[in-house]
Amino acid sequence: MTEIKELLRTSMEEFESMQKEEGWNYELINGMVMMSPRPAAKHQRINGNIYHELRKLLKGKNCEPIQEIDLVLHGENFIPDLMVICHENLDELTRYEKPPLIAIEIVSPSSISRDYFVKRNRYEALGIPEYWIVSPEEKCIMVICFVTGETGQYCDGKMKSFIMPEIEIDLSDVF
Repeated sequence: MTEIKELLRTSMEEFESMQKEEGWNYELINGMVMMSPRPAAKHQRINGNIYHELRKLLKGKNCEPIQEIDLVLHGENFIPDLMVICHENLDELTRYEKPPLIAIEIVSPSSISRDYFVKRNRYEALGIPEYWIVSPEEKCIMVICFVTGETGQYCDGKMKSFIMPEIEIDLSDVF
């Protein structure tokens, strides 16, 4: 006999006060607590490469990349691998509470459906203008601009942001 149980939703207050185990990332998406292990070395290397490229491209502008800081929007808590944030002083920041210009997720085996479907839908609904999904296995970056509806899948050569055309990254510098 199959028994169906209703999943209990967690509030932001409950999420913030819950005990969290070291070595895991905890996110609160649509009232559901989602856990994933800390990223592996390959994931971190790709993260660092993208961060390095973004730092170079955004130098002298009012925008900069930031890695793995909590993004708290409308009672939800995400931990994007990278975000591009503009017109903010990031020195004292422990969490960010506005839609970033760009949110970037690097796909891990445990996060495929979350990154391609759950976060894509939530980031669009929460007003984040652009979302990148980085696939280490395919060595591709998908760029989705929620503002214009444009999508690009880049697997060789250079990838380009729709929202910030000055961001153009050679994929050989990422993978």
